[in-house]
Amino acid sequence: MVGSIMVKLGNVVGSRYQVLAQIGSGGMSTVYLAMDTTLNKQWALKEIRHIADRAHSEVIVKSLVAEANLIKSFDHPAIPRIVDLIEEGGSLYIVMDYIEGQTLQKLLDSEGAQSEASVVSWGVQLCDALDYLHNRQPPIVYRDMKPSNVMVTPEGQARIIDFGIACPMPPAEGPLPKDYEPQLGTPGFAAPEQYDEQGRADARTDVYGLAAVLYVMLTGQIIEGQPYQVPPLRQVKPAASASLEAILLKAMQRSPDQRYRTCAEFAYALEHYSLKDSAHTRSLKRRWVAFCSVCALAVVCALGGGSAVLAEGLTLNSDYGHQMQLAQQTTDDQLAERHYAKAASLRPKSTEPYQALISRYRSDSLFDKREEGQLQQLLADHSDDIRSDASSWGALSFDIGKLYWYYYYGGEQEGAERSPVQLQYARMRAASSWMKEASQRDFPDRKLARLYATIADFNISIVPLINEGSDTGKYAPYLHDLDQFIDSLSDSKNDVMRLSVVTLTLEALRTYPRKFRADGVPKSDLTALTSKAQALASQVHPTTVALQNSRQAALQAVPAAEKAVEEAFVDINGNGGGQ
Repeated sequence: MVGSIMVKLGNVVGSRYQVLAQIGSGGMSTVYLAMDTTLNKQWALKEIRHIADRAHSEVIVKSLVAEANLIKSFDHPAIPRIVDLIEEGGSLYIVMDYIEGQTLQKLLDSEGAQSEASVVSWGVQLCDALDYLHNRQPPIVYRDMKPSNVMVTPEGQARIIDFGIACPMPPAEGPLPKDYEPQLGTPGFAAPEQYDEQGRADARTDVYGLAAVLYVMLTGQIIEGQPYQVPPLRQVKPAASASLEAILLKAMQRSPDQRYRTCAEFAYALEHYSLKDSAHTRSLKRRWVAFCSVCALAVVCALGGGSAVLAEGLTLNSDYGHQMQLAQQTTDDQLAERHYAKAASLRPKSTEPYQALISRYRSDSLFDKREEGQLQQLLADHSDDIRSDASSWGALSFDIGKLYWYYYYGGEQEGAERSPVQLQYARMRAASSWMKEASQRDFPDRKLARLYATIADFNISIVPLINEGSDTGKYAPYLHDLDQFIDSLSDSKNDVMRLSVVTLTLEALRTYPRKFRADGVPKSDLTALTSKAQALASQVHPTTVALQNSRQAALQAVPAAEKAVEEAFVDINGNGGGQ
């Protein structure tokens, strides 16, 4: 039974947690900041309030203990850990990670609508956490996504709090579990199926709830009414992105079948919303340039005798140099491809046309599905010839691998069906085969190609290995590879590549610090690599808005990686092992 006496400031709970200050309160609990006198570390200490009705009190305590036990099994940086449960003096205390920052609700109340960049960043982070829950065994559905249940740290990291109504995902078919209550959630954020007596919450339910949160954070307006009639984003906020409006519209469809199937798919769409806007803009510009070129050609033909001049142009000699020059001069990508193909047919052993085509494809930072098909076809047409020179073939394979690694984008239709993880796997899987091919040839970057290949192999295989429980021993070699990778690219003039390795490294440090520790990697090695990644990001001097955003995101990820490493080497029993 819950006691009636609230803990006082200065009191020590569980012989080690000294209460420092009250930091929050809710309907059934009060949260304090407490100092762990054993570890000299701050924790959040939740005390359950007294409930006069004994039966009700026991139900509440049982529910909170079940919630705590559920969270204790989680291992994700966006989900605060529960490290201790204490019953003392008739009261129940839950000791958990202390998160410095404020809830999205407080941020909304104090500042109003937030920027697209911030909201999308939070959305992608929360998608990752929710997707982690949905892929557990058994899968967990959160069901209560709302601004007051999301904390944001000063570094911009989003954290999910309050798992009060999270539950195992009910089966897609058959009778609902007897203890399953579908009619739970917060009006304005709960999906329509949460108000259906026969409704079944699944990953798409959390997609809806998260989309509602993002909509509110972008507009500053609470969603009201049921059934929900949510105005399109740009009707409320005219300056908003058209693609972001379409993404939220899909995520908040009344029918779960019409939403994103998973939070991973939702995250992919969010991560690439600006690419869709910019791709559309580039398409319009290309059409305009092509139109102007046609007009100019028409004027020249008219002044010079029309068909005679045009006929002369068409009968110019089709030697290799001329085809390469025509390809480089045209603004029409598909026309350039035809000229490069003609040049390749004239000199089938030369890799120059392929290198030029690769350079053109990466000039707009997008290597799409159509371009991939064109490159693959051209390679297939002259496969035996271009492989005859091992060194040239190795260099070409290496450049194709980098094209996939840094710029591959499967296109709007295909991309919409892929999660961010699936997209990254697709990039690395495609790049891996080319990097392995390159590493088997004698050319200057052979060692670096082998490094790309091993890093790709780790990222492709690690999730299945984790699921099988056979990932032990994989992390220490991966850390060594990342360290070498950073060293290899430190002198690169390509800022995209430098920021990419920084992001990859910091994400590994944030995601796998406990795995690194379990593999025997000392804390000092992780700290040193974090510092090295930060230094490399600081050396980048962006020349575009996209690079500036990437650099800022990388630098903002440093504190989260540092914190993850620090916490990975803190044990609740007071052992700070691996220091």
